[in-house]
Amino acid sequence: MFDAEIGGSVPIPFGNEEFKLTVRADRIECLSDGRYAILDYKTGAPPTEPQVRTGLSPQLTLEAAILRNGGFKDIPEGASVAELVYVRLRGGAEPGEELPIKFKEGTPDEHADHALARLTGLVARFADPGIPYFSLLHPMWTTHYGTYDHLARVQEWSLTGGENEEEAGE
Repeated sequence: MFDAEIGGSVPIPFGNEEFKLTVRADRIECLSDGRYAILDYKTGAPPTEPQVRTGLSPQLTLEAAILRNGGFKDIPEGASVAELVYVRLRGGAEPGEELPIKFKEGTPDEHADHALARLTGLVARFADPGIPYFSLLHPMWTTHYGTYDHLARVQEWSLTGGENEEEAGE
């Protein structure tokens, strides 16, 4: 049994309100042992195991968290995820290639729970008006500018090393 393009969501507390994480999974399969496999189709290079494990590419682990928390219709709360799989699609003689995420440590369920806990913590930080919103959190991206980084004045601030005018003695 499988579902394709299935929507799901899970509520996350946001101060006195609620943030709803909503996804559309490419494909979810119920395996013969009753656990589930979540598949995501990619035409480009899929994320690597370290990128998924460390949270740089949390799509599949968050979809798994939604599944485990009963956020997909017809899938019971507490269901287990056996596999997270990227399927690389391309034209040619070999149209598709399955690339399962094989975690160095832990299970897909554990990584799903961890990803949801991290997102819940992040949402809690955003609910606190005393916490600033940073435009670049990861040093590996300080030289790669996105489409909207000019609005945050990323290049301008990176030239000063993060000092403001008062700290620079102006």
